[in-house]
Amino acid sequence: MSIEHKTGLRDLGDIELTVTDYLISHPDFFENHTEVLTRLKVPHASGQAVSLIERQVEVLRQQYRQMERKLVDMIEVARANDTLIERIHRLALVLLEGGTLAERLYSAQEELRNRFGADEVSLFLINDQSRDLDAGPARWLKRDDPGLEQFREFLKAGKAYVGRLRAPQLEFLFGEQADRTASIALVPLGDHGKLGILAVGSHEADRFGPTLGTAFLARIGELVAAAIQPLLPE
Repeated sequence: MSIEHKTGLRDLGDIELTVTDYLISHPDFFENHTEVLTRLKVPHASGQAVSLIERQVEVLRQQYRQMERKLVDMIEVARANDTLIERIHRLALVLLEGGTLAERLYSAQEELRNRFGADEVSLFLINDQSRDLDAGPARWLKRDDPGLEQFREFLKAGKAYVGRLRAPQLEFLFGEQADRTASIALVPLGDHGKLGILAVGSHEADRFGPTLGTAFLARIGELVAAAIQPLLPE
């Protein structure tokens, strides 16, 4: 009795698979047998039985709403990217307008604050040669500067970083504003930070987080590095 019962379940499953495969292979079946559609009933989430056509319409509506939401999200992302591209383009223009190293660095700092919403912007130039050259808002550092040791992993990686830092790191980057800086973006200038470091801080903890892409930050770093490299000491 038990064996027959199990066999019956297995046979029923085989039949269902056969029917399913057939309907998938013949999507025009219901078009040729419309009378079947009117007799089929499909359980609805509400508990009421509805016709197969009604159920298909409801499924299509749900799929349409999901696609509509995805499209809206894609449009919003595209608009945000377009705005960001425009700001980066503007940054490139003002960097080119500056004639001296100090002017270009001041321009970069101002653009990041006014157009990119940065609360704090710190610039560090790494150079072992003469540092008599006016670097405007930037701070000159030698490669063996003790403060750089805590950023060795970042410089070794050579990629933009977003998130949070330890208190000593924040103090080194932002000085008296360290306590107000809740999240940061670190951008190497040049290959593995050969030219320096750009540090951007926000008073908002979620402004620079793990979900923020770093592609645009990398582009900003490349622009600043390209603008200042010809003006740096050999």
